[in-house]
Amino acid sequence: MHAPKAGSGTTASVRLKFDRLVAYSTLQLPLNMAALPVVLNVSHFYGEILKLPLGIMGLIFIATRVIDAIQDPVIGLISDKFTHRGPRGRLAFVAMMLPLLIGGFYMLFDPPDSLFTQPTMLALWLFAALFVVHLGYAGVSISYHAHGAELTNEYNERTRVTVGREIFGLLGMTLAVVLPTIFTAQYGEHTGYIYMGLAFLPIALLFALPTLTYSPGSVYPAVVRENPETHVQYFRNWLIGLTPLLTRPTAWFERSLTLRTLVPFFAPMKNRLFRRLLLVFIVNGAALGVAVSVMLFYVEHVLKGGKLQAGIILLVYFGAAAASVPLWLMLSRRISKTAAWFVAMVVTVVAMSFGFFLGVGDFIWFLPIAIVTGLGIGADYGLPPSILADVINSEEGKDTQGDTGAYFGLWALSTKLATAIGAAGSLPVAAVLGFNPSSGQYDTSALVFVYIAVPVLIKIAAALLIWFIRIEAERGSVRDEFRAARA
Repeated sequence: MHAPKAGSGTTASVRLKFDRLVAYSTLQLPLNMAALPVVLNVSHFYGEILKLPLGIMGLIFIATRVIDAIQDPVIGLISDKFTHRGPRGRLAFVAMMLPLLIGGFYMLFDPPDSLFTQPTMLALWLFAALFVVHLGYAGVSISYHAHGAELTNEYNERTRVTVGREIFGLLGMTLAVVLPTIFTAQYGEHTGYIYMGLAFLPIALLFALPTLTYSPGSVYPAVVRENPETHVQYFRNWLIGLTPLLTRPTAWFERSLTLRTLVPFFAPMKNRLFRRLLLVFIVNGAALGVAVSVMLFYVEHVLKGGKLQAGIILLVYFGAAAASVPLWLMLSRRISKTAAWFVAMVVTVVAMSFGFFLGVGDFIWFLPIAIVTGLGIGADYGLPPSILADVINSEEGKDTQGDTGAYFGLWALSTKLATAIGAAGSLPVAAVLGFNPSSGQYDTSALVFVYIAVPVLIKIAAALLIWFIRIEAERGSVRDEFRAARA
């Protein structure tokens, strides 16, 4: 039996107090502080400094993301089980997974010195560190974001929750930009990254504490099922069901077993609005995955900027993103969330296109581009999770009420899939086109193509999708919303 549907009258409209909203939001700072270096600094650190071939790195990124994709739906199901512990049950799982996130992050930026001359062992270390940090990040973020989707049942209040969270997240990204710049400038590349890993420990604990101790609870009751299984029983039975699929290929064609095993993971896909939102989110996110993977290379080799210039650009970029999130909230209230997201995509495409005309010494001219694209990234971070919360509790999602963790497991899978498409695809493409530091190849035209042309084309595709298809539960497509406004 499922929990009551949001907005059905069984739950009063909830507006969060400001201090409780802040307490919930703080954890996003260490989450984003960890996420950005994994996609931005790792490729630069291992490729440019440790000279690990980009082709090998691309394969490692793909492999770890595939593992990540498998584990995300499982983690979402675990999170749903923790709702039986009370309105704040999901946060208990967050606390359990936080040490993995911290430990894996430190591993990434402190590989043993003995591995520097052994590319194979260094690659294995990178693989292991990425596996641990991905597992910790998934465990914390999926349950944390699922809890956030259950804090209120009101359309604009959900946007307020995501805005508060993403402001802290963008501040975390700012720290992820500033700290490497300061530490590497003062202590050198390798030692500087070690200090960044060490600094993450107290920051993560400090900003996790308010969330774990003072965050509001879920406004929805836990899903009540007859004869509920314990966590151990549930996953023991799941593994028993999965074993034949791994040992006997023909079992994939046995309908009853396949459905029994796979449906819990993909039940949210029955919600057609969720399927559409995922499509747009993955396409749009791939553009960001491409850009952040080669951004430092672009600044260093195309603009001929140093570490200070790269730090300034990233600081301006994420500072503009953090400042823009409340503006997107106000715009979404006037023209709908998807329409505001569409505007952000168009603005980003126009701004990035000017990058084609830049070259050596054009650092100052690149700053306006960073500011405007930063405004766009504020919408990318602030609006989609709010749309997702609406979709989960929409009429189209009535068959999956109470499966919020499963939704966010698939959402996390999609986030990482989009990043993987960008990161794993951009590095090998750049290498094929003539930019591969491990081989002494530095063709800047390859960087311009990968950093500017590819993200622009991807963003255009995402904008076209969101223009024509309806995603929001109570709103039409962006085209319909604009036509209605003119009428």
